[in-house]
Parts: sequence; structure tokens; C-alpha cells
Amino acid sequence: MKKILFMLIPISLFSQELKVATYNVDNLFDLTYNKSEYKEYIPNTHNWNSNTFNKKIENISRVICELNADVIGLEEVENKNVLDILQKRLAKKGCKYRYSAITHNKGAINEALLSKVKIKNTNLIKVSQSPRDRDILEVTLDTKPKLKIFVNHWRSKAAPESKRVIYAKALVNRLNKLPSTTEYIIIGDFNSNYNECSVISAKNNDTNGVCGIDTILKTFYNGRLLMLRNKLNLDRSYHYNLWSEIASPRRWSHEYYGHKGSLDSIIVPKNMLDSSGWFYKKDSFNVFNKRFLFKKGKKGMLNVWEYKHSKHTGHGYSDHLPIYAIFSNSQKKELKHESILDKFWKKFIPYIKKEKSINTSKVNIDTLAKIKFLKQPVVLDRACVIYKRGDIGVIKSSKNSKSITLYKCAEGLKEGSCYSFKIYKKKKYYGLDEILDLDVLKKEDSFNTDNFIKDFKIDKLNSYKVGDIVKSIRGVYEDNYLYIDNNRVKLFVKEKRRGILKKRSKLYINKAQIGYYKGEKELVVYSADDIIKEN
Repeated sequence: MKKILFMLIPISLFSQELKVATYNVDNLFDLTYNKSEYKEYIPNTHNWNSNTFNKKIENISRVICELNADVIGLEEVENKNVLDILQKRLAKKGCKYRYSAITHNKGAINEALLSKVKIKNTNLIKVSQSPRDRDILEVTLDTKPKLKIFVNHWRSKAAPESKRVIYAKALVNRLNKLPSTTEYIIIGDFNSNYNECSVISAKNNDTNGVCGIDTILKTFYNGRLLMLRNKLNLDRSYHYNLWSEIASPRRWSHEYYGHKGSLDSIIVPKNMLDSSGWFYKKDSFNVFNKRFLFKKGKKGMLNVWEYKHSKHTGHGYSDHLPIYAIFSNSQKKELKHESILDKFWKKFIPYIKKEKSINTSKVNIDTLAKIKFLKQPVVLDRACVIYKRGDIGVIKSSKNSKSITLYKCAEGLKEGSCYSFKIYKKKKYYGLDEILDLDVLKKEDSFNTDNFIKDFKIDKLNSYKVGDIVKSIRGVYEDNYLYIDNNRVKLFVKEKRRGILKKRSKLYINKAQIGYYKGEKELVVYSADDIIKEN
């Protein structure tokens, strides 16, 4: 019996493997008045009292305990006092974090780190002399080999991109001073999407296309997100954002009035992808999206900490979801975060080898459109980008071919250019053919997009195919419809901008896509810049 019990001990107890996470806890303030609080968190005002505070601590503790990370960076922690309270609550719930670190910003909130692993030392990276710029927390774990964690919380999108570039430059300046063999993980809330330069708003773009996360940290190469599958001979200044590990529709961890974004990231240098020292365990990156973090009956809406009628209700969690990844310095296949039974049965169930991969096949665009899901990658020769807005694109191979949408994977492509692609993921969505993941194999020729796009005629609405791009649309807007010549078509604008869609306003729309929703065709506008209000 003793022998059997010994066999059930997790093998990974004798190896080093870390689950590293980051979580913006959404304004975790204590009940001590320091005069630096946001007005909603001044103790005993706005119903911020011992009752709501304890509910906030309990809810955040539940998330951290169920996440069960070994090391977790926390953003929006007021001070060391509230961090200590959180640590004690976690210990009472049976998920003890013995070690911690925190910044000492002059503003209202700080970055912190909780760890089950001993911390060797900490360092604060000064971003600027402004009290509005938070320091970056640098923590060195007492592991073999040593591993550094950088916890970030960059300026919000209320500020222009130049303010976040300051953070990126401060971080890169520190990284450049480290020995080239240093292994590190960059985590936090960057207030930047993983592809920020592709989707940045006009009001934030004050840096002429330079962005902190993808330009300064160099997570992009030739205008496209660096993927782990890209075997490129890049220097140590380039980084891999682990969002690249999952399909683009799932790349979100934050919600703001229904708009989903990827403000949180885990970023690693190339030496964290090899098999020596610490390395990232492929396919372990994910979003912690347990059901209790979402509102009941409202699909995809986060159960955020509730502040109603100028009062805290004591319900909800955060407007961010935690993200995590597993890192190892062991070559063993066992995962620390597998269950004990999983490890036990692996000893007795033969390992079944995967079938050999089939050679990548070539398809044309019409054949690709007929495929609902790809079982293996395919090569698409000479597809031309007839339309591109941010990270959304539309491709055709000829005037009469099908249109296929590049959904959140069109970064670095140019409207009016043709390419050869390797396609990894595809799906159909409300009648729309969408490519979700691709690599550019070769840039081909250029062409005139006007030859592929027709003027919109309301009487020909039924003849347009879902996915087609149309141009030169004039009408009067009212109640989500555009009225043209005594007819109407539903109008959906992806990018919201104040003052554009006013009742009875005359609009000229440069370009739009034919969509299909709830039984009727509609016009989908991806950029508000395509809409001009006419007198």
C-alpha cells in the first residue's frame, strides 16, 4: 500500500515549473484615508465601507485561489496595507502566498506581485518624474536558474500613445542593461492591445505609427505579430506576445462598455522559447474565464465590480480577466498543473503517436470559401487585399471570385497588394467566410482596388454576396437604418464615435461590407473615418 501511495505523489514536486499570471483587480483600496484615493473609494462614502470592502477582498481572493498560479502580478492595488490584508485572506482560504512585492507610486494605485516562490530581490524602474507615471516592478525569483518578472501598468487610453511609449522605452532601457543570457517574463496591464498600432484610434495616435507594445518592445516583425511558429533569426531585442498562441477571436481579457480588448499581456524574449534554462510550455497560455466571472444570462459580459447610482453594491469582480502561462526548467513531459490521477494513468496507458501530418495542400479562394473548418493548413496563391481597416481585411482573387474576410489577422498587409498566404484557421460567421490565422508567404503584385469594388445600389441589395465590399453610399440615418430612395438597409458601425450617427443626419459612406444578421442583409462599417456627415 505504501508503494502505491508513493507512486501517486506528483512527480513535479521534484522539478521546477511555474504558473505565472497577471490580473488587474480593479481598484483594490483599503479603508484608511490617505488623501490619494479616487473619490469613489474615500472610506465611508459612496457605500465604500467594511461590508463592501470585505466582499471585494473575498471576491478577488476567490479568483486568485481558483486560478492557483505560483506567481501572480496584480494591478490597481492601493498600497502594501491592502496587499497584506489580501495575503492574509488568501492564507485563510488555503491558498497561501508567502512572498510579495509592491511599488510605491505617488498616485492612487500600485503594481504588486504575490509569489509562492521565494523572492531574491526587487527593483523599481522609474518611468518619469511625473506622479501620473507608475513605476515598473522588477522582481527576481530565487530559482535555479534565476528568473525575472516585470510587472507593468501603463498609462490608460485616456492619454495618447506617446505616454505609453515612455513606459516601453524605460523598460527596454532596463532590459538592455541586463546580461544577454538573462531570462525574464514581462506581464501586466499595458493599456494596449496586442496589435495596438493596427487598431489605434485617431485621437491616441500622436506618435506617427510608433506604439509601445508592438514597436518599442518589438512584438511585431514586418508589420505582423510574431508567432511562436515563426522560426526567424531575430536579435534579442524582439519579443513574443503569448496572445499569438490562441485564435484572434479569443484574444481578449478586458471589457469596456461591451468593447472587448487585450490590454493585458504576457511577453517573453526568444531565449524563453528554447529548451535550456527556463522556457515557455507551448499551448499553456490562456485566459482564466470561469463562469462566475460573467453575468448570468448575458453571454460574454463580465461580472464587473458594480458601482450603481454613485454607490458600491458589493457585487462583482473586475473589468479584467486574469491571463496565465506555464514555464518550466525541466525537460520532463509531466505538467505540474495536471491532476495526480492524470499523472497516475499516464503510467499505465500507452502513449498513442499522432498521425503524420499531411503535406500542405494548395487551394484557390473559391475552394477555400466552401470549407467550413480547416483540418490542416493550406496555401492560398495570389489573393488580393481589396479592403483593409485596422486588423480587418477582405481578399478576392478576381472580380467575380468570393470575398473572404481576414478577421483580426490583416496587420502589415496593404490594401491594393496581392499575396500568397498559408492559412491556419477559417470559419463561417453569419454567412461570412473568415480567416482567423495566417502567415504571409510572399508579396505578389499590386492592383487597383476600384476594379474590384462596385458602387452601392439599394435596389441590388439582394444580389450582393455576404462579404462583398461596396462603395459610395448615400442616405439618411435613423434608428440603425440607412434610408435610400424610399428603401432602407440596416447599418452597423463597428467603431463608435460620438456625434456621427444622429437621427435624420445625411451620411456619405466611403466603403462598407455586406453583412447578414437576423435574416437580413446589412452594411457593416469598420472605421468611422469612412463616414462623412453631409449638409
